[in-house]
Amino acid sequence: MAIERRGPSPPSIANTEAKRRSSSMPRWDQLVGDVLLPILNRLSFVDVQRAKTVCLHWNSVAKQLKLYTKFHRIPWLLIPPQDEESNASSDTNTKLFSIEEGQLYSSKYSGSKEICYQSFCVGSSHGYMISINCERNTLFVFNPLTEKRTELPAMDTFLGRISEDMDNGGDYLIEFAPEAASDSRFYRGWTCSRQLREHFIQKAILSCDPCHNKSYGVVLICCQTSKIAFCQCGDSGAMSWMYLEGMDAPFYDIMCHENKLYVLAKCGSLAVWDLGSDSFPVSTKTITSLFWSASLRQTLNVSSDLYTSRFYLVGSSGGVLLVVRRIGEFVDEEGRVLREGDLLTDKAAKPLVCAYRTLLFGLFRMDFDKETWVSMKSLDDQAVFVGGNHSASVLACDLPGCERNSVYFTDDYWERMNEDYLYGGHDMGVYNLKDKSVKHFYQLDALKIQPPPCWFLPNPW
Repeated sequence: MAIERRGPSPPSIANTEAKRRSSSMPRWDQLVGDVLLPILNRLSFVDVQRAKTVCLHWNSVAKQLKLYTKFHRIPWLLIPPQDEESNASSDTNTKLFSIEEGQLYSSKYSGSKEICYQSFCVGSSHGYMISINCERNTLFVFNPLTEKRTELPAMDTFLGRISEDMDNGGDYLIEFAPEAASDSRFYRGWTCSRQLREHFIQKAILSCDPCHNKSYGVVLICCQTSKIAFCQCGDSGAMSWMYLEGMDAPFYDIMCHENKLYVLAKCGSLAVWDLGSDSFPVSTKTITSLFWSASLRQTLNVSSDLYTSRFYLVGSSGGVLLVVRRIGEFVDEEGRVLREGDLLTDKAAKPLVCAYRTLLFGLFRMDFDKETWVSMKSLDDQAVFVGGNHSASVLACDLPGCERNSVYFTDDYWERMNEDYLYGGHDMGVYNLKDKSVKHFYQLDALKIQPPPCWFLPNPW
């Protein structure tokens, strides 16, 4: 007589092996946040965005990266949609180029039309753009990734504006008081909105990252480099604009570093303001220098009548740096700097088209004990990013695709950017301080790029 087995059948060898493997596999969704967070902090911005899609737990932990002040370690190149008269691509999307990946991305934020067509950028700082609305002539702070926006106080009387009108082409014309429009090119006291960038607001930065401090300041170089303006922002909104006094114009650059505002002024002088107060900067030091009378020319060994200069303050692990950029006024395809008279030749029916181009950089460090600028030969493992943005330095050895001992630059030659329909906004690249070479990190299709690209630190918080 057969005996029937009662109860569950014995597990098969295959099922036993599957369960063993399942129990031994790591549960990444249960990885402790204290372990996961330092790992995410070492990833690139794009890789972090990908990691956030793994599971809800990873997405939650990734949001804590905003507590890591050094998370967004390398700027991206932001390429705005181009004006109709520009010879560049007709693509209407804002582009973001990653140096780490060598990859171009297209933005899809809903404010693109207003931000890119009715406004133009006067500064990029801590992942936020400081822009002017061309139709209302108002300033605002905007994060293109989160679309967070803060309106700044009106600047009509601050910049000397007394009235506005519109011409037949639909462009706004702004009339300024005679003392505000003293430049001979504006003897009638009228200028279009887009020329505010060149003549009335040269640069704008934030005192700190709004993600880490709800109370932050906006600092401007304005009124044709003759004024430094400051406005405090916070939970209660933005206060009124005010001038920072006590320095000799013209002003070349501004930079906030370790809770201090640094202003580069006449002849290389450096003014330092303490930003510890929640209401207004406090002047703490002014270092007077006669830097570019002889030292600059001797260090760079170039003729001043063939070149123009740009000066940038950069906060780094080595202290406060001064980066000096030399731009050839007229440079041919072989890299030779020409005089303007050389553009007319007997063989050519039309003048040669020789755009301005950056050819070399000089590097200096402020010795606060001796109160002088000291020449430097190398950035070692660092790279710096300069242009119309809040200048930045990064440790290149930790960042794939970023070249050490190099200066990455974008075009900020506002005085000549709009003088010719064939070029302007084109002058960008990477300069190697060791071999003194300039090369492209991203190749655009035209020399006329309007509005020009700028550096942008991705800040998704």
